Amino acid sequence: MEFLLKITIILSLLGITLQDFKERKVYVWLFILSGFLLGFLHFNKVFYQSFILTTIINCSIVFTVIFVLYIYAKTILKKPLQKTFGMGDFLFFIVLAIGFPIATFLVLFSFSLLFSLILYFLLKHKLTLKTVPLAGFQSLFICLIFIANWVFNFSNLYTI
Repeated sequence: MEFLLKITIILSLLGITLQDFKERKVYVWLFILSGFLLGFLHFNKVFYQSFILTTIINCSIVFTVIFVLYIYAKTILKKPLQKTFGMGDFLFFIVLAIGFPIATFLVLFSFSLLFSLILYFLLKHKLTLKTVPLAGFQSLFICLIFIANWVFNFSNLYTI
């Protein structure tokens, strides 16, 4: 059963990656599916109270990041948030917040942003659209982390 769950998570993350990379639009149901699957996996690995508390804290962190981005977009870039940050990116942040304990979320969130920045600079000249497919790049990063962790069993992502 867990193997099927892992395969479905990988496929949903790859779906987000491919759609965001090609069209900069991702079906909402892919975010819902990914959030449900990662949340289910997280819920099954920790206590109920821990799941609720970490999800609330992680979502608070996401909303703080979005608020800071909003202030930056308004004051420095002089653009509305919608022109600088996509709804799919926000939804993927929420998927990550639901899917992992606090420490794991912070590490994966930070490194997925760094991975996305590096990947964007490497692929910038090949992209037809000049926007960053952030949700797609982050989804690819999480997918690679899951595959590496499941194949080589480095550590339990839910005990941190």
